[in-house]
Amino acid sequence: MAYNIHISGPKMIMHNKTIAEMFINQLNNNEGLFGIDCSTGKEYGYPKLKKDVLAMTTAFQKYELGHGDVVMITDYGSYEGQVVMLAGILMGTTIAALNHSLKKSALIELINESKPSVLFCNTFSINIITDIINNITNQPILKISTIVCDGFTSYSSIMVSVEDILFIRPIKSKNPVGPCAIIYSSGTTGTPKGIYLSDNALKSALISFKQSLMEEPIENKFMMTSPIFWYTGMLLMMLGVHFGKPRLFFSTKPTTEQILCSIDKFKPTFLMTGVAVINEMMFCQITNGHKYNIQSLMTCVVGGSPMRADLQRTIVNNLLQKRIPIKQGYGASEQGIIALWSMDSGIGTVRDGSVGRPAAGIEIKIVSLKTGKCVGPNTEGEIRIKSVSNMEGYVNDMKKTICSYDEDGWFKSGDVGYYTDDCCLFIVGRIKELMFYNHQRIAPTDIETVLLSHPAVLDAGVTGKNSVHGDLLIGVVKVKPGQNIEPEKLVSYVNDRVNDHERLRGGIIFVDDVPRSPAGKLKREELLNLIE
Repeated sequence: MAYNIHISGPKMIMHNKTIAEMFINQLNNNEGLFGIDCSTGKEYGYPKLKKDVLAMTTAFQKYELGHGDVVMITDYGSYEGQVVMLAGILMGTTIAALNHSLKKSALIELINESKPSVLFCNTFSINIITDIINNITNQPILKISTIVCDGFTSYSSIMVSVEDILFIRPIKSKNPVGPCAIIYSSGTTGTPKGIYLSDNALKSALISFKQSLMEEPIENKFMMTSPIFWYTGMLLMMLGVHFGKPRLFFSTKPTTEQILCSIDKFKPTFLMTGVAVINEMMFCQITNGHKYNIQSLMTCVVGGSPMRADLQRTIVNNLLQKRIPIKQGYGASEQGIIALWSMDSGIGTVRDGSVGRPAAGIEIKIVSLKTGKCVGPNTEGEIRIKSVSNMEGYVNDMKKTICSYDEDGWFKSGDVGYYTDDCCLFIVGRIKELMFYNHQRIAPTDIETVLLSHPAVLDAGVTGKNSVHGDLLIGVVKVKPGQNIEPEKLVSYVNDRVNDHERLRGGIIFVDDVPRSPAGKLKREELLNLIE
């Protein structure tokens, strides 16, 4: 029987203000706390933010920057990088944030592809960028660095005295539907892809997030562990400015203890992080006798990759003491916030293993992997999406943009999942990451969850090598400090808990670190390289 049905989120009420106009009120009128850099402990207020953004926009005006220009930062998430991004937004440029820890060849390719007019570097990225600067085809007209470097304008020299202006007015974009930002995909299976997002796409994503999750008192703080070059990191930065919520952010990649210590010290009420991070937080708390007080947390959102029900229950019980639930979310750079649990979903209503229900302005359908036909509830297939946060397209790749949609205009996510009768969405895995043994499908996330449940395992990934019967699964494991486990015993532990076709027939290899992106996603290509 063919189904022609889909599930939808609440209706979204849009307005006509641009992203820049949405920010003006806070910059002009908020005298409170903008944020705290947990990496340094330094606090930043809105009066300083206003002054610094104004100084940067003044510098941009001297170069007549505006629509069509790209302002790129190579940064994890520093205050200075955020100032540059906000100035770019107010000037009507396209902002972009790039992960400077990518391979040099990838950095060169992506910078040449996006052609930035402004390139910002910090202490950690300047050496990498200076190494490749001569390989950049279109040299930026303004290169900014937080440290003194030949050929770069120092950030501090831009932060000169600026006549106090009581009202900042954003530059009106010549084309308000044009690209407002370039977001880069995670690149877990290759070089990241640049994705154009319009002002309306970002605005609707902000409204969707606020409508579902951010109805807390404005004086409360929220923490983000994700980098600014991850879509959620950029979105939460914008959300903090727009709604005036003090943010706890990290200018460098934080350790697990830094995150826990910052929660203890600064008392955020809202935390958004990744699966690997929160699993390590649980281990750290258990190992140290719950040394850090994390009772301030009222909302804990996890994204980036699906978390299986067993692992979710374990973390809720052991890290969060059954006090609050973990609210999984599901999004894509191309489509924005797709599904999540609402603010009023409590410990008794969140479904373990589910990423929630469709967000505002979202429609979801599931199509069969074999026939491409729409299927009904409780049937696995590819997740396809229609979103008010829809991308404009991939940078310089019209063919890929067109191929990402079906004939009816639904975005082909590449994710396998299903929804229940009560519209709860579950993610099985990525189509291109699925493996097979004796013609039976295997989602590596399922086996990774079993590995992570072992008391000696801190982090794990699963890959495979070819055989005549299909993929021979191999576990790539990071063992907890002070723990010791024989590979044969770990293989037996997994094999006793999975189906026959999911057994670890390729064995176990131990590593110092499981390869993950700064956003916490497994780098599947690097996992495969480890076994070759």
